[in-house]
Amino acid sequence: MPRPKEFDSTEALDQAVQVFWRKGYEATSLQDLLAAMKLSKSSFYETYGSKHELFLGAVDRYTKTRLESLAARLKSGVSGRESIEHAFAELAQALVDSSGRRGCFLNNCAVELAPHDPAVEARVRHGVQMMEDAFYHALRRAQAQGEVSAAKDPRALARFLTSSMNGLQVMAKFNPGQSRIEDVVRVVLETLG
Repeated sequence: MPRPKEFDSTEALDQAVQVFWRKGYEATSLQDLLAAMKLSKSSFYETYGSKHELFLGAVDRYTKTRLESLAARLKSGVSGRESIEHAFAELAQALVDSSGRRGCFLNNCAVELAPHDPAVEARVRHGVQMMEDAFYHALRRAQAQGEVSAAKDPRALARFLTSSMNGLQVMAKFNPGQSRIEDVVRVVLETLG
C-alpha cells in the first residue's frame, strides 16, 4: 500500500511555477525544483512523473490562477471600460515593481518552448484565448453601456488589448521605466475612443 502524501501538492506546484517563471524551463534543474518544492526525488516522480509533466501542470496552474483572475476582474467592474482601464492600471503598477521584470510566465513559455513543443503551444494558445475572450466580453459590455463605439469590432479590439497587455509584459523585462509603460497604457486606452 502506498504511503500517503506528506505535502500539499498545490502548494508544491505553486512553488514550481515560481521557479520555472524565474529561470525558464531549460535552466531549471531537478535540484532547483526539489529544493523549492521541498520534495524528495521519489515524491517528485511519484506525483508529477517528469520535469516536463510538472511544467505542463505549472502552465495550467498559472493559467487557472492568473487568467481566471483577470477574467473575473474584467467581469466585476461597474462598467466594461472601467474594468479594462483598471486591468491596465494594475498591470502598469505591477510592471514598475521589480517582480515585473520576470514578464508573463505564459509569454515566456511561448518564446522558449511553444515553437517546438506542441503541448506547451496548445496551453499558451488556450491562455491567450482566455485573455482575448475576457477582453471581448468587457468590450461588449462597454459597447452596450455606450462607453465604446458600437462601430468598433469588439473581437479585433480584444485581440489588440491582449497583444498590448502581453507586449507590455515583454517590454518590462528590460526595465523601460514607469513613464514609458504609462505612455503605452495611455495610447492603448485611447484606442477605445
